[in-house]
Order: sequence, then C-alpha cells, then structure tokens
Amino acid sequence: MEAGAPSRSSFGWRLLPLAPILLLALVVGAFVSGGSSIVDLIGKNPPPPDLFDIQRVEFQPNEIRIRARNPQPEELTIASVTVDDAIVPFTLDGPATLKRLRSSTIVVAYDWVENEPIGVGVTSSTGIETVLAVPAAVETPSPSAGGFFGYAVIGFLVGVVPIALGLLWLPSLRRADPKWLAAFMALTGGLLSFLAVESLSEAFTLQAQLPGALGGSGLVLLGVALSALGMTFLSSRLARGRAGTAGLGLALLVAIGIGVHNLGEGLAIGTSFAFGELQLGTFLIVGFMIHNVTEGLGIAAPATEARRVSFLQLLALAVIAGAPAILGAWIGGYASNDVLGVLFFAAAAGAALQVVVEVGRFVARRAPGGLRSGWVIGGYLAGILAMYITGLFIG
Repeated sequence: MEAGAPSRSSFGWRLLPLAPILLLALVVGAFVSGGSSIVDLIGKNPPPPDLFDIQRVEFQPNEIRIRARNPQPEELTIASVTVDDAIVPFTLDGPATLKRLRSSTIVVAYDWVENEPIGVGVTSSTGIETVLAVPAAVETPSPSAGGFFGYAVIGFLVGVVPIALGLLWLPSLRRADPKWLAAFMALTGGLLSFLAVESLSEAFTLQAQLPGALGGSGLVLLGVALSALGMTFLSSRLARGRAGTAGLGLALLVAIGIGVHNLGEGLAIGTSFAFGELQLGTFLIVGFMIHNVTEGLGIAAPATEARRVSFLQLLALAVIAGAPAILGAWIGGYASNDVLGVLFFAAAAGAALQVVVEVGRFVARRAPGGLRSGWVIGGYLAGILAMYITGLFIG
C-alpha cells in the first residue's frame, strides 16, 4: 500500500461516502427548523384552508361511514357533519381532533335511498366545510366468500384469459420471416412504451388528488425508481443464465412488467365496484379484456427465441402477467388506498420502461438492420397504435 493511502479496512474510510448525505441532512434539518425566517424575507403565503380530505364514503343499511383525514400542518377538529346540506348527529370511530395525516371514521345513522345521489360534508371547528358528492348511494360490499371469489373471477377474466389467448400467436410467430419477427419484437417495445406512459399519466392523476404532505410527485418517482431498479436486478440475474435475457428470460421480464401494470387495472376495477359504480366497473372489464389480448402477443414475440416452450411455461407466463389483476381487484374492492394506487401505477411505469430497454438491446443485437430497420420502426409504431386502438374500448 502506498504511503498516505487510506486503509480500505478502516471503519472511518467505509463511512466517508456517507458524509455528504449526513451533511445534507443537517442542512435540510436546519432549514426546516428555522427556514421560515428566510422565506419571510421574500413574502408570506396565505395559510391553507381548514379542509379535510374525505377518503372514502361507505354505505351500510341505515348507516353512512365517512373516512376523513387531516392533510393540513395544523390540527383540525371535526365540529359537525351534514348529509344533503342538513346537519346530522354523528359518532366517531377515532379522535375528533386530528393531527397531520391522521384519520377518523365518522358514523352517521341515516336512512339513505339506494341509487339516489347524496352529498356529505364535514365541517371543521373554524367553520369551513369539506363536501363530497356521491353520484349514487349503493351499499358497500362487505368481505364475504362470494365477493372474494367474484373479484377473483373478474381478475382472471381481465388478466389471465386475454393474455393466454394472445400467447396462442406463438406458433405463427415461430414460422415468421426474421424481418417480421424483428417487427413483432419491436411491437413488444411499442406495447410496453404505451403502457409505461399510460401508467405514468394515471399515477400523476392520482397523485394530484393526494395532499401535498404525502410527497407529491416524489411519490411517483419513488415507485418508478423502485420498480425499475428491481427489474434491472432481475434482468442481471437472468443474464447470468445460459441464454441471458433472450428467449424465455426476456419473455419473463415482459410478463412481469405487464403484470405490475395489470395490478393497477385490477385496482381500478375493484375500486369502481367498491364505490358503487357498477356500470363503470363492467365497462372496464370488457375494455381491459380487449386491451390485454395484445399484451399476450408482446410476451409471445420474445418467447420465439427459445428452442422449446412447454405448455406449463406458457401457462406460467400467462399467470405471471395476468394474475396480479386478481390481487388488484381484491385490494381495490376491500382496502382501496389512494397512496397504493399511485405507487402501483408508478411501479408499472418503471417496470415497463426498464423492459423496453431490454427489448431494445435485444432488437439491436438480433434484428436485421438493428434499430434503424424500417421493419423495427414500423413494428414499434404498430405496437403503440394497437394499444391506442384497443384502449378506446376502455374510454
């Protein structure tokens, strides 16, 4: 070892890379604790209104349950509750005074009318009311064996069935000309690019409805980063195999990326049923079934590189890509959470984008003409167009 060189075995040397992070934490902490005096030199923002965040309204026989959260920095007290502009008596399942991001459930004994619109309001001690309009009052499904099975069937029809049908294109793809096969591989990239942008848009839409205290767009970035890094790690592990990320390895990555996206689709369906929007839920089921057939084609294209694909392997790919829709439907139906929705769709975007990179590398290595080939460019655009057209059935 040269003179003056730091010892790699020393404990201090190992902690040295953490110094910038620790110093940054100290600076940020100092600003948070006393930064208001600095901001006051520029100007003052008006205080936020004392509004609650009504997360969920549940309807049970002769009862309404309202889940309210405090998104404000200061404490908020639930002073009164209204139903259709009339003040009603209520009880609380939780504290009346809520600290930041704390929640409480308001229980109102009320003889609501099924399928009729209804408005609920929660007023703070400062006299400011938060109102939520419910288009139609429908009894909230409670956990049951029948409902649990029903959500599973819906998720199976939305996720597994159409993807399995799309995988039936595999024999035809095996007989395709190399140029056509390159086009279909690029089509997979187009499908996933569309899913990534669609998921990212949905994540930002849901994030905009969250209180700023929950992290804003940083929550979306967290979901994208975690899933992308996770998929990168998985890709590196698969690349250690004999076939690398070609053939079934790449098909598996595509299936996982699509599966994370279908988790969000199941969440949307389950939430729509939980909130009584049965017509919307049915419409989403039909639309997603049509939409997801093309996803099976996206998995089948890289699987053509494998010498032999058994029926069980194809079934496993269909389950990996489609079964998360079942889990999403359960979560949306029984434990819908706005933060989870943001993370699910953000994770779907990150996973899809990472797999697009893997598909691009594969096409660049194996396709005649590489990424500049007209077949590849046409296939990529065709994948985006296919997803756009089938997405019209969802609205």
